Amino acid sequence: MNRQEEQREALLGEISKCRSCRFCIDVCPTYQASGGVESFSPYGRLQIIKYLLAGRLDFDDSLTYCLYSCLKCRRCENICKSKGQNLDICELIHSGRYLLSTNLAREGKHAKL
Repeated sequence: MNRQEEQREALLGEISKCRSCRFCIDVCPTYQASGGVESFSPYGRLQIIKYLLAGRLDFDDSLTYCLYSCLKCRRCENICKSKGQNLDICELIHSGRYLLSTNLAREGKHAKL
């Protein structure tokens, strides 16, 4: 297993710790500004990353927009920690962006994620 595969597995493991409570959604400014589109919420972004890395979702420009619309304000992390979950959501999103962009840059649009 190479380094990128190890990072991918570690990221998927961390994302799987999310209890899907969705408390993070209520405090997310991009979710609120979107009029309630879940893809623009912290939970939605984690799910997008999870499904892209698992190969169950095809990568396109709209997903890129969702992933990069995160303001990294960390409001989601504050609520996550206050509810006892303690996920570093912004870091998970950042790591997902990095893995996806690295692979796409190296292998092109039709790269196996």
